[in-house]
Amino acid sequence: MTDNISRPYKSTVHIALPSNQYAQHLKDVVSVDEEVSNKVFKSFSIVTSQEVDGSDVDRGNDAIIRDGGDADEQRVLRINFMATDAKMLRVAMSTTYDMINVALKCFQEFEE
Repeated sequence: MTDNISRPYKSTVHIALPSNQYAQHLKDVVSVDEEVSNKVFKSFSIVTSQEVDGSDVDRGNDAIIRDGGDADEQRVLRINFMATDAKMLRVAMSTTYDMINVALKCFQEFEE
């Protein structure tokens, strides 16, 4: 993010997946398209569940999905959203959740 636009509205979402491969595939799918305007910025990373449980996480603004598993494996997709206003944050998150839903359904459909 190299521009000087203020994006005070922020949220972080963590999605635990069965493996690092699933996390990487989901990241690849949902991070392809850039936002239509510069009012919203998203960043994606894959982390361990220990990193989610760490003190660096703002508990008041996170949606965390937990399902157990190996805490050392990087299999949690972290998505950071930043927006210029609350409506743009809501729209960006809603659209991202829709894309995640479609991707996960495809993963299930083509799973061995």
